[in-house]
Amino acid sequence: MPSLSDMVAEGFAKAGKPGSGATQQHASVPGPSNQAPQGGAEPGSQTPQHNRSGELPQHLAQSQIVAGNSHIGGVLNSTNAVDVGMKGAVFSDKFQDSKSVRAFLDTHLAGSVSGQLNAPASSWSTKSFQALFMAAWAHHPTEKGSYMIDLSGLPPGQLDQIKKAHEEHCTSRPSSHLSGKGRSASKDFEFLKGYKELLVQMEHIDGKPYLFLKTEGHTTGLSGIVGHTKSYLHKVKTGEGKTASPYLNAMATAAPGLVEPRAAENYGKDYGKLLKSLDLKGKSVTARTVTEALFTATGYQPAGAAGAGGFAKNATNEQLGAALKQYCDAVQGGGADGSNLRGPGNMVTDAAIGDLRKVAQSLIDDGATQHSRVHREIIVSPSSLDQSMNRLER
Repeated sequence: MPSLSDMVAEGFAKAGKPGSGATQQHASVPGPSNQAPQGGAEPGSQTPQHNRSGELPQHLAQSQIVAGNSHIGGVLNSTNAVDVGMKGAVFSDKFQDSKSVRAFLDTHLAGSVSGQLNAPASSWSTKSFQALFMAAWAHHPTEKGSYMIDLSGLPPGQLDQIKKAHEEHCTSRPSSHLSGKGRSASKDFEFLKGYKELLVQMEHIDGKPYLFLKTEGHTTGLSGIVGHTKSYLHKVKTGEGKTASPYLNAMATAAPGLVEPRAAENYGKDYGKLLKSLDLKGKSVTARTVTEALFTATGYQPAGAAGAGGFAKNATNEQLGAALKQYCDAVQGGGADGSNLRGPGNMVTDAAIGDLRKVAQSLIDDGATQHSRVHREIIVSPSSLDQSMNRLER
């Protein structure tokens, strides 16, 4: 749907913020009576322009998407024409406002995310896992994202209950993510249009337990295996999966502060090549391990640190990210020192630096924690999900 992507990615970008003085014309925008695409049709046919003062037309200026509302509930509850058209194209028909999302969560979670994670296996269903994904997505919306719910606060016996529920209600399927022990919660799954699969895995990263959740465009069953295989091959070739929803892609491009384009634990080929050069193997290698190996191989000394190894082991994620960002700056700062810091055979390419900068920012965003971050996945605590869930109107 290139014209809608152009509308959101280019039209909103050209518009800037309300009152910015931009004067370019917008492409078509979805209106309140428009439906999701059917047979290549596209919602909306209007071509609004800025008024003579340079400000956005009122229906654009009042859009929660254009404004970059930081919580998806604002978009779900909006009656603005742009927002109504976009959410009709992005969300399934049953989830067109925050009340419907909250009702699903209230029905299929034991009062809260924390409550469900502490519930016995007998209180779980496939929809419990779907509700956990929806709560995680509402907390931090992404187009292509992986969610890791931190289960380290649960006793071993309760982890066994979740594992039992996982095995009883999620069907086994192949997976290219982390441990590869994939299970599907795709039965009757409908939340984001274009996404039919919900991948659920019980993971341990550096000894800490997590519940891994990721939605995909196709299942691995007979009805979806061809599409899934094509997407996988595309990811192998380019480092990213194929776009499952053009409209969610457009929203993420136009308003990355609202919907993050990509935040996943799997990485592209340039980052993968760097790991191979550092002799790091497996899909669960943490950013902490990568940073330690990188600093050691390149001889980089973090400011104020006695040694790369001790620093990487003891630093908070925020400190680790700041040091990694400083390393990237030093490499690209020019001069002999920067060249020397690229390591044996100039293993650290500019493309790899681009990936490292993104990982560094994710580490910085983690704050003063020591999360076992693999790449750029969304790591979240049950209590944080509870807080976001409470922001959704009943």
